[in-house]
Amino acid sequence: MSNRRSTRLDALEARLTGPKRIALFGHRNVGKTTLLAMFYREAAGGLVPGVRLAAADSPTAEYLAEKIAQIESGEPTSGTLSETELHLRLYHGPARFELIVKDYQGEHVTLGTDEPIQEFFAGCDAVFLCLDPEGSNDSAERRRRQQEVENLLERYIERSEDISTDRPVALLLTKFDRVLAREGKGSTADEGFVEDLVDRQYGMTRHALRQHAPDGVIFAVSSFGAGSQGNRPPSEIHPMGLEGPLGWVADQLEIRDRAQMELLWDLAPDDLPRLHRCLSAYEKRYPRSNRTYEFRDRLKGLERKRKLRRTGKLAGAVALLAGVAVGYDFWGYQRASAFERDSGNTASAVASSWSALLETHPTLPYLLPRFAREAENRKAEWTVKASGVQIAAGAVVPDLEAKLEAARVQAPQLAPAIREVEKSREQARQEERWKDVYAQANSLEAIDEPGKAVAALDAFLREFPDTPRRPEVLKLAQGLKAELATRRTAGERRVVDDLVRAETLPNASLADLIDRSRRFLDEHPESAYRTEVQGRLDDYVRRLDDRDIARAREFSQRQPTSFAARIEKYQEYLKAHQTGGRFISEAIEGRDRALRDWDAYSYRQAYDHATAHPDDVAQVALRLRDYLRDHPDGRYSASARGYLDWWDKVSVPHNYRVTLRRGEIPASAGKYLAGGGPDLGVTLEVAGATYGPSPVIANCTRPIWDYTFAQPVVWKYGDPITIRVVDYDWSASEVAVLHSRQGDPLAMRLLDNTIKFAKGGSTSLTFTSDFAMPALARPE
Repeated sequence: MSNRRSTRLDALEARLTGPKRIALFGHRNVGKTTLLAMFYREAAGGLVPGVRLAAADSPTAEYLAEKIAQIESGEPTSGTLSETELHLRLYHGPARFELIVKDYQGEHVTLGTDEPIQEFFAGCDAVFLCLDPEGSNDSAERRRRQQEVENLLERYIERSEDISTDRPVALLLTKFDRVLAREGKGSTADEGFVEDLVDRQYGMTRHALRQHAPDGVIFAVSSFGAGSQGNRPPSEIHPMGLEGPLGWVADQLEIRDRAQMELLWDLAPDDLPRLHRCLSAYEKRYPRSNRTYEFRDRLKGLERKRKLRRTGKLAGAVALLAGVAVGYDFWGYQRASAFERDSGNTASAVASSWSALLETHPTLPYLLPRFAREAENRKAEWTVKASGVQIAAGAVVPDLEAKLEAARVQAPQLAPAIREVEKSREQARQEERWKDVYAQANSLEAIDEPGKAVAALDAFLREFPDTPRRPEVLKLAQGLKAELATRRTAGERRVVDDLVRAETLPNASLADLIDRSRRFLDEHPESAYRTEVQGRLDDYVRRLDDRDIARAREFSQRQPTSFAARIEKYQEYLKAHQTGGRFISEAIEGRDRALRDWDAYSYRQAYDHATAHPDDVAQVALRLRDYLRDHPDGRYSASARGYLDWWDKVSVPHNYRVTLRRGEIPASAGKYLAGGGPDLGVTLEVAGATYGPSPVIANCTRPIWDYTFAQPVVWKYGDPITIRVVDYDWSASEVAVLHSRQGDPLAMRLLDNTIKFAKGGSTSLTFTSDFAMPALARPE
């Protein structure tokens, strides 16, 4: 394919598969930016029938949104200062187009300029030529604008193969609402009026389009509609004629794509990958088009034809290769047969010849199966013969087992010959093995280590139990075993003598002696000294047993209160003699007795302190916690936990129900002229809080209240208590006051007892409450 044709096809493929480039050509102030924004506003909002326009990326959406917001706010539109590429999607019926439109500064299209926008115009797929009929009344200025259009059209014509623009071109008359207002045409204008206007003002452009773009059209559009002043939009925007250009460009793009697909088929009917790529892009752009199905059927037909052509070529090539391969395989077989018939060749060479035939002719089993089977049989036969010759000559045959097994499978009729070869090989191997064993049994090494030589002779007999050299082997082994037994007995005697000497040493380790004795018995089960060593072992074990139990007994007698150490001593004995000590029962009993003594001793520390110092409950609780830490399941654990629960309760404020039962005061305690006796009541003060007074019992020196204070008394360990007896006859006056002893942490006991007042004569009060001191169990 020539470079020129390839370049043309690449350009055609790029137009079919890439996005569509739409040129919006026009000079400054013609309204290009406003027209783009209003195209998007109307088509995206559903105001253009049959057409929808969408932004394809966020920069495009932000750019158009900014322009539309400026228009809708009533601000005058400003000129574009920089070139901006916009990516849009145009939906028209079932078609979807990816569009690229560029907004740019209008001066860039002035004659004589060479701006980058000119390169974009050169590769565009459709062109909108924007002219403003109201832009200038100067004929020279209008001619300048038409010359700019003429320059663009000439560039298109120069690149085309004919004298056409080679792409759809439409003329857009912008701001046409002002033309209608000027001519008094209302809000619409007929086609004849528009064409007459173009002929009058833009005859040069009109003539060029008729000659070189006969399918071109003219659209009269207005982005704002009536009421705009200069570049400022009216308060209400009513665009005019925007539906025409969008629908026209969609139709023209589809027509152009169909024509380019037909052209591609004419130029490259055999370039299936390129056709696949272009058709895939066409199907994506026009998913439900009838032409899509036609193109797809045509492509499938091309693929079928290509497959048929390739299949025919392949079949011919296969037939040719098969013929060549058959001739090559037959020639190889005849060559190997001739080599076999030559009596001057050895058996190994003949076997290698047949093996080489099968390796270098892999197609022989498929093309000439009878010859292949014959070659396999000949290879097996000559392999067996060659192996027999090599073994007879004393040579080592590599992989002999695998070769014989393969020959046995391939040619069962060779079984007798294979057995003869195996028998010869076994005899040769036996002789080689005997040479090694015999040399080892008569070497200098056998004098120093006869055991290795005996082991080698024994292995030889196990490997070859029917050997004719058995008597010779037994004779050599007998002499070596006698020497081995003599050396073994001498070595065992030395070990026993070392054991006896170690036993007589001062501070001899019984554990070491026991270990050495057991090791000797394990390593020498047939020794003549076994009985002697066993007796010594029993004596060592007995002495160690006596020593260990004596240590535990003596420690318990010396340190009766070192309970953990006592337990550890007995535990050490049980661990050391767990397999059969004579004092196992005594050790278990001693360990349990130490644990019981420890339990009672720890508990007694707390109990004795509670007996000697009943008010020091904090220290008693501390000792009970120590007891439970060491003896969580001890015999006194329940009593200890009960005391600690009580201690936890009184350590924080707690409510108690207190009942005043009765009282007694001297008869002289009443007031003068008080009548029959005092009117008595009782108040309590606990930790600064007052409870009561109790009900008043009138004219009585032995009142009986049986009154439970309505408010529970809140008390914790260490709080003081004050009890006041008050006579309410005539006026309240204290008869007697009792303060709890200073530093008494258990003042609450006063409210669960009969108390006598130090001052107040024989005054006494009897209380009951739900406060109670705990009682510890007496240790045994």
